[in-house]
Amino acid sequence: MEIYDNVKTYFLNNNDDINDYSNRFYIKSISERNINEKKPDDKYLEPHKRDFFEIAILARHTKKIRIGEQTFNKMTNGLAIVSPFQTISYGKNKEDDNDEGYVINFKTSIFENLNQTYEVQNQFPFFKIHTLPLYYLTKDDFAEILPIAAEMYREATSNKMHSLEIIRSLLLVFLYKIKRITKNNEGIISMNRYDAIMSKFEQIILSNDNTFLSVNEYASKMNISPIYLTECVKKATGKSAQKIIIDYKILYAQTLLHQEEKSIADIADSLGFNEAANFNQFFKRNTGITASQFRKKQRIV
Repeated sequence: MEIYDNVKTYFLNNNDDINDYSNRFYIKSISERNINEKKPDDKYLEPHKRDFFEIAILARHTKKIRIGEQTFNKMTNGLAIVSPFQTISYGKNKEDDNDEGYVINFKTSIFENLNQTYEVQNQFPFFKIHTLPLYYLTKDDFAEILPIAAEMYREATSNKMHSLEIIRSLLLVFLYKIKRITKNNEGIISMNRYDAIMSKFEQIILSNDNTFLSVNEYASKMNISPIYLTECVKKATGKSAQKIIIDYKILYAQTLLHQEEKSIADIADSLGFNEAANFNQFFKRNTGITASQFRKKQRIV
């Protein structure tokens, strides 16, 4: 499956007047006619992945988009939030659409202190990798965050001094506002009970101070049986509850491996492994390379 990593050339993101800050941030207005008139490449109609985050703040949206196992077509006063490596595909553009809003793509490198995907997800739990967070906002909440997106757009097209620093600050304000608005998943669009359970499961994983529990312990925190949790997760994602925990554990391990001052033995211990060799086996089984190889690869990059 294709994985795209350029925020400026992805999908309809190709307006040369918009600064991409060295492939770290891109914002487009889906209200502007020159954007809507462009036709996306057919390759985006096929399921694919990206290695960056996306937030769409939508006053009005009519296009068909499939993310993971869910499809949505219409949305007003809403948010669509997508994490790196979620599967996504788009439907064909409608000639008569009048969509309105902004789409923001960014990489963790835009920040100074949140350098890895897991760190961003841990700070902003609405970025889940296995569920599709879609939120209907109240008029007041929508009116509170829309001007921030509009200001980011103005900065990205201004080419003025300190634009990057202002974009970075505005983006953090934007994310913290969303975190406050979406606390406890208020306003989330859930297709069924399975999706709601899955979303809550991921939120608890992300809010547990980087400590990973067993399926039984997470089920206890959610006041449901382990069997029911496993059933809901399987129906929502096609994966086991244990695999979801492992996915987040790997993401956190990768974050720690970027910290050169930490030895692999220390990282293994912080993740609950008795020996570094056991951690290396776990890491290789789930990524295809050892923790040492991953660290060396990042140094080259």
